Amino acid sequence: MTSLLRACLALLFIVPLATCVLLDVGTADATADGMEKPALLLLIAVDQMRADYLDRFRPQLNGGLRTLLEDSAVFINARQDHAITSTAPGHAAMLSGLYPRDSGMVDNTWFDRTLGRLERAAIDPEKQLVGVSATNNSPGVSPRQFLGTSLVGWLKDLDPLSQAVSISRKDRAAVLMAPEAEHVYWWHAASGRFISSTYYRDELPDWVNVFNGNDWLSGYLGGSWEQLEAEPTYILSRPDAYEGERGPRGFGTVFPHPFPTSRPALGRTIELTPFMDKATLDLGRAAITALNLGQDGVTDVLALGLSSTDSVGHYFGPYSRELQDQILRLDRMLGDFLEFVDRTAGLHRTLVILTADHGVAPLPEYSRELGDAAERLRLGEIYRGISEYLGDEFGGENWFTSSSHGWIQVDRAKATKLGVDANYIVHKAREYIETLDTVVAVFSRDDLLEDRKPQSQIEELLQRSFYAERLGDLYLLHSPLSLWQTGLATNHQSPYDYDRRVPLILSGPGIRPGVYAEPVAIVDIAPTLAHMLGLTAPNALEGIILEHVIVR
Repeated sequence: MTSLLRACLALLFIVPLATCVLLDVGTADATADGMEKPALLLLIAVDQMRADYLDRFRPQLNGGLRTLLEDSAVFINARQDHAITSTAPGHAAMLSGLYPRDSGMVDNTWFDRTLGRLERAAIDPEKQLVGVSATNNSPGVSPRQFLGTSLVGWLKDLDPLSQAVSISRKDRAAVLMAPEAEHVYWWHAASGRFISSTYYRDELPDWVNVFNGNDWLSGYLGGSWEQLEAEPTYILSRPDAYEGERGPRGFGTVFPHPFPTSRPALGRTIELTPFMDKATLDLGRAAITALNLGQDGVTDVLALGLSSTDSVGHYFGPYSRELQDQILRLDRMLGDFLEFVDRTAGLHRTLVILTADHGVAPLPEYSRELGDAAERLRLGEIYRGISEYLGDEFGGENWFTSSSHGWIQVDRAKATKLGVDANYIVHKAREYIETLDTVVAVFSRDDLLEDRKPQSQIEELLQRSFYAERLGDLYLLHSPLSLWQTGLATNHQSPYDYDRRVPLILSGPGIRPGVYAEPVAIVDIAPTLAHMLGLTAPNALEGIILEHVIVR
């Protein structure tokens, strides 16, 4: 491990935040520089892609990632500048220019204090799934929980003929990358198909049915995921078999990883491999062809959420051979995809954005091998400690639960039933938590409701993640490199730099290539693109226009 990588693993709050201010984009003259507006806006969101992957594996990249690194604006200090770094808030920030406090996307799941129930970021019980059996009673999906607007809507306001397509393995990624898109599709593992929701349409279009009918999934039955390259290539990664890896049963923790011979089982297993990204990109090709994206004189949008890096990272960690193989395969797949875009819409007419929703922590076992303190922590043990601290005075009840990593909430219904002051329970719980060595900071909901000037960087990040009715009573921050145990090899969702620092690459017409070292935030993407395209945002944005990368 080089000293540079070791330094990256320190990951304390030493990097300044990007400067972000409330901004009304206003209408800009997108053709003031004499350049034609892009025909296609292509967002490539690589779920859980840490920025250092591009540095670590660059000598081995020869496909799409290499192309983007060499002829684009590459921001080497880009971050998701909010505290709860997970899929929903990360994807929502990309084209909205909003932090979770304004988009409402505080996490993948949360406890809604107004409704008194658990909510999921993209689930809509008033809608139904489209493209699955009529007997499937799972709730539908929509952006009803998203509170803002995005570049997709602004484009449609300018020209209603603008088309938008969003595709991902995850429903919440597909929905939140492009909330106003009319074509939104995601993977349904049980059926092995890409599906949609009645929020968007009553039946799948022919081109999606044709794609599903080709049954690409069955081609992997009984096969395996093997290493792409020869053994010496993987010297950049730790040994294949490693403590802490959590490969699913039957999939194993070393190459080759066998696939099931049952199609329903394969629909779930394929999500853990690079081949899920291939299917997503292939459906993206089908969308370009069927809808003539980028070929009709109007700026269209294609958003692709590539989720395999997230699955691989969760099960094997960021320094695993599986992760390296995933990035090498992604590089090749993106190379082929960009060549297809060039043959259709034309890369010279396509504005490409590559970024990520969050990073991920190293396996605690690996951090300890490198000499750093790291633990797998269990919130359940903290709950038991709180109950013991409260003692007989409160009946030995378990008062707390969690629906968002780091946030815990008191059971207020129980408190009311037993005649206990819930706020006093929160106060006493905070007293106990502040004695724990494994918790380096604790904030109450009331702290954040005060709207005070942040006293630290972590408080500022947490304020950006705070939407009052969708978070708990106390926020607990664990020590760096530790994680709240979830049954996976590793996780994200912390405000530490390994979870916040992500790639940001802009490429195409109107973009000045170069390597840019100043801190920027992912919420800067939307105002920058809006300025270039001459769009008006109906709401105030929290990002800034990156004017120095725009060709004038």
